[in-house]
Amino acid sequence: MIGLLPPRHLARLDDRQIDIADGEILCFVGLRNEATLLPHILDHYRGLGVDRFFFLDNGSTDGTRELILEQPDSHCFHTEGSHFAENIDPPRWINTLMNVFGTGHWCLSVDADELLVYPDLGRVNLRQLCSYLDSTGAEAVIGSMIDMYADGPLAEYSYDGTKPLIEASPYFDPEPGWLRARDGLYPPEQMFGGVRERVFWHGRFKQTFPPCLTKVPIVRWGRGTHYHVAQHTISKVRFSELRVALLHFKFVWGFRQKSASSLSENTQLKEKTLEERAAYMEALERDPKLALRNHRSVRYRGDAAQLVDLGWMRTSDRYAEFVSSLTARRLDGDATT
Repeated sequence: MIGLLPPRHLARLDDRQIDIADGEILCFVGLRNEATLLPHILDHYRGLGVDRFFFLDNGSTDGTRELILEQPDSHCFHTEGSHFAENIDPPRWINTLMNVFGTGHWCLSVDADELLVYPDLGRVNLRQLCSYLDSTGAEAVIGSMIDMYADGPLAEYSYDGTKPLIEASPYFDPEPGWLRARDGLYPPEQMFGGVRERVFWHGRFKQTFPPCLTKVPIVRWGRGTHYHVAQHTISKVRFSELRVALLHFKFVWGFRQKSASSLSENTQLKEKTLEERAAYMEALERDPKLALRNHRSVRYRGDAAQLVDLGWMRTSDRYAEFVSSLTARRLDGDATT
């Protein structure tokens, strides 16, 4: 039973037994003031097949911690430190939790505003996907972040949690971002761009890349595994040929307030994601009616095949054969009942 994890002052708040069985799929989530999103996040990842959650709460004041503590499959850790200084470059808090609890397990590491989707979602659950990854010798899967948004002015977006996130923010830019090769690094290429570059960047930082859209959200965590910069880069792992996606609901609610708060609380800190927030605030000050949807935006159909067709996700013939075998076994089972 761990009450405090050195050296980063992560205080454990729940008192549930942490007795992780072999084969459990674990989900690690860092968050702050996400009580509105949390029920949707839990429903989504439970539906995929996550067995246990480890939440890292960074000073929530809106009931997020209390909601986590009510969940029978969740553990809650807490810190009042600076997320931007302590949990991005590198993400010390998440690395600590995953090293202590995740070693030897397939783990998801996501933010509270991200929904994981993958090829053939609906026909393949998370345990079956991980079984496929094991069979191919893969240790991790690269993911593409897809920024989701609603219609109308960004400053007027609101969300009370009463409808699914995908209904509240159903649109996205159809074209994947552009790729930059990173020889000898993990992952070996990164994607940049998307709607955040289209709307906010405009060459604002001559020497700085726009927001990175590549993450590594699925990892069989091993001894010595660690993320380098948030979940965007990682230590040496064997990647699957598949590519998954994270539907990113950054703009679903409170976007302006959250950006302003992050900047005011970290005035002495130079950090890239804070520079992004400054770009967002400047754009909204220039145009209070700024909208993200344009004539090229498309609506997400709730169909993973749409994202494969557009190039945001990637499948393979080998995976298609695996999915077909699962379907055949299900049909055989139905025929014998």
